[in-house]
Amino acid sequence: MLPYLSYLRVYEPPHALSEAVRAHLAVDIDGSSEPGHTLATEQQTALTSALVSPGLVLANDQIPSSYVLRREGHSFFCPTDMPLRSWLSLTALLESVGGTTAHLWLSADSIATADEAFLAWRQRHPSAVPHIRQTTWGIPRTWFVLVAEDERETYEVGGHRSVRYRTRAVDARRRLAGAHSVLRRVIDEAELLAELRDLGEWLEAFDSASWLELDYAGVARLLGDALATDQSARDVHRALAALRSGDFATAASAYRSFEERWRPVNGYERAN
Repeated sequence: MLPYLSYLRVYEPPHALSEAVRAHLAVDIDGSSEPGHTLATEQQTALTSALVSPGLVLANDQIPSSYVLRREGHSFFCPTDMPLRSWLSLTALLESVGGTTAHLWLSADSIATADEAFLAWRQRHPSAVPHIRQTTWGIPRTWFVLVAEDERETYEVGGHRSVRYRTRAVDARRRLAGAHSVLRRVIDEAELLAELRDLGEWLEAFDSASWLELDYAGVARLLGDALATDQSARDVHRALAALRSGDFATAASAYRSFEERWRPVNGYERAN
């Protein structure tokens, strides 16, 4: 796995998925598509496109692939949504560096072609929302609001140990609503509240029977020895509980523990 990416995924029941995705579910239902294999394939596709293409490669959705989660005798699916995620990533890049700087890497013609292709894709899929969010060099603090410490599990893929949390979407929404209520009352931080609202709107786009997965993926490697003692979800919820009761000293201590664990990982983004 690439060592700098972490993921937040939503797995929906088959009836909630698009017709195009359902048409390919038979490939995954037999158990052949394990999470580690799907992730490796997804990352290898992205790397290959970046390294061998002279221009901008558009992800195609002719053969949609999905992650599979099995719970209580049922299968839930998380489509990789590569066309939509590619479009959103390109848009984020252009917004963050500006069109002039982006043209140092991508020609104006490539950007225009991508823009036209993805707008056409969006017309065919007007209500599509990506089932996967990804981030680099760490994990957003707001993601840990969605999960509980007893949902944490370790797993191995590619010879490396990693961590994931899996929870019901309804539980994630309940925790998120509670956190937003507390933080809105006691903390004047518009950016944090906006992050929580954005997460809530994203989760509302999916079926209520869905499951949510927070996956450290390759980022776990950057934690080093701290992975063994990592209790990030517990730290975040301990801070929230303390804020709810007005114990600001305990809240500060819990959040400081979380920050100190992730600060070295976040620092890789600016290391060079």
